[in-house]
Amino acid sequence: MKKILLILVVALATVATSFAQSTDYKPFKVDVGALYAIPGGEAVSAGAGFYLEPKYNVTNNIAVGLKMEWAIMGASSDYDNVSISAVGSYQLTGDYYFSENKVRPFAGLGIGIYSLGSVETDVVSAAAGEDPFAYDFGSKFGFAPRVGLLMGHFRAALEYNVITGIDTGISELDNKNYLSIKLGFEIGGGKN
Repeated sequence: MKKILLILVVALATVATSFAQSTDYKPFKVDVGALYAIPGGEAVSAGAGFYLEPKYNVTNNIAVGLKMEWAIMGASSDYDNVSISAVGSYQLTGDYYFSENKVRPFAGLGIGIYSLGSVETDVVSAAAGEDPFAYDFGSKFGFAPRVGLLMGHFRAALEYNVITGIDTGISELDNKNYLSIKLGFEIGGGKN
């Protein structure tokens, strides 16, 4: 079902871009920047990451793209136990710009796959001669609504990443949803 949805979204984006193009803005641009990640789980501490998002301006107010984002977050329950989580996302995105001025507020949505990984170390196990590392990896479907401002080529945004299909009943560490505060810039794009 997820593959069919992904194929339909790609097909729709392809058809839409073949018939339309922005009249006032250059068609291609790439957003690049850094992010501060604030996880939803109380046991996980904040982290940092970066993103890369090539886009196509379908109209003056609509841009579609492909977002690639990576974030690392950590947790420490005590001095003997440390956990680090990494999240990579690969999403189809769409943004709607509310104006055509120099400062352009926007809202958008991304949907796609999140690749998750966690490593936990236990110093007590290492001292006892056991393997001190525990690993957990997987991929889940998710989505990310966002709002922000494009000011010239500078971009600031808030994005909430919702990762579906994770059982949060076992531990707060299982909650991988996170809010990202993004600052970056746009290469290309701009007015014709």
